[in-house]
Amino acid sequence: MGEGRGAGVNGILFINRLLLAACFLPGAIGRLTNISGFAASLTLKGIPYADIVATFILLAEVFGPLALIFGLAPRLSASALIAALVVTTGALHRFWDYGGLTRQAEQAVFLSHLGVLAGLLFYCLTGPGAWSWQAWWRGLSGTSKPVKKKRPSRPRATKPRPAPAKPAMDEEDLADAA
Repeated sequence: MGEGRGAGVNGILFINRLLLAACFLPGAIGRLTNISGFAASLTLKGIPYADIVATFILLAEVFGPLALIFGLAPRLSASALIAALVVTTGALHRFWDYGGLTRQAEQAVFLSHLGVLAGLLFYCLTGPGAWSWQAWWRGLSGTSKPVKKKRPSRPRATKPRPAPAKPAMDEEDLADAA
């Protein structure tokens, strides 16, 4: 998707990928050191199968930012991070359940996660740009090869149709012919 974009746009897309990855990696490292505590917090919030959900969220939050940095599988990595973000934001930052200063803090975190969600959606739509592994894999120039145009085909000659089959002669016709 980096075809026809200048260096400025590709640089901004690269910085976007780095900043989005920086939003996830510190939290992922913290959860990696205490995955059982993260699973317990999900259980307390009513998430079923919290240990399995915590494992999938942790995998998405560790490998997703790495894929963001290198520009690998942009739609898949963005979708996995969006799913992890929706689950953690919806379960852990329910500001409407609180009051006072706790409500304000949880609401600020909830709204910041919505901003990260918007960044991931833009990344999913625009792609990683020419400064990514995906663009390198397609070609170092970042441009795709032009598609060969098909030559118009000439009209084909109609095939001759076989002559209709003659009806078989009866014995009477054979006797009359003799």
